[in-house]
Amino acid sequence: MYELLNDILECIEFVSRSVLSNLSEVVETWDRSSQLYAGIVEKINVAWRAPLDTDFLEEFPDIRNKVAKKLEWLGNDQLTVLRLLIINEHLKTKLDKINNKLEQISFEEHNELKHSVREHVMWIEDCWTCLHCLYMQLDFAMMSLIVLDEESAANLVKAIQQDEKDRSTIQKSQIYMQSCLSLIKFITNKTKVKQLCV
Repeated sequence: MYELLNDILECIEFVSRSVLSNLSEVVETWDRSSQLYAGIVEKINVAWRAPLDTDFLEEFPDIRNKVAKKLEWLGNDQLTVLRLLIINEHLKTKLDKINNKLEQISFEEHNELKHSVREHVMWIEDCWTCLHCLYMQLDFAMMSLIVLDEESAANLVKAIQQDEKDRSTIQKSQIYMQSCLSLIKFITNKTKVKQLCV
């Protein structure tokens, strides 16, 4: 049981230290890059539609194409940044490890701390679900992107929006960390008492 609680604590710390900082970085980067990309798409479309002087076009017949290609190159850079953000496996791996250990603990151990341990694991599952849904949103926005389409580019910008409930779930990591530390302390003290009684 002690080992299981340490794994749960490690997972909670992972959410608190790594996932939360990583998530804020993902949100910030996605927000910035998707808005840059949407702005570039708008500029490309303006470059193709803008009325230009006939003499100017005669002197530079491929000007629209050159401007559009240059902007497209910048837009592709932003899309590469967005694609690199869609990775979400670390928390799931840690959760699977905990679930495997939960299945192995004895009936007595399970009954003794079942409510508290299950609550911690359910919170980790909720966190994974929140993060997974957000990443799926981003992935879907990328998959459904129509290159150089302004509405599609605007959908990329909206894709990062999170539900307030999901944000609140993930931010409860400190509460669960303290609770898990208390459980570990309880088990440690209980083991010491058992050893003294023997």
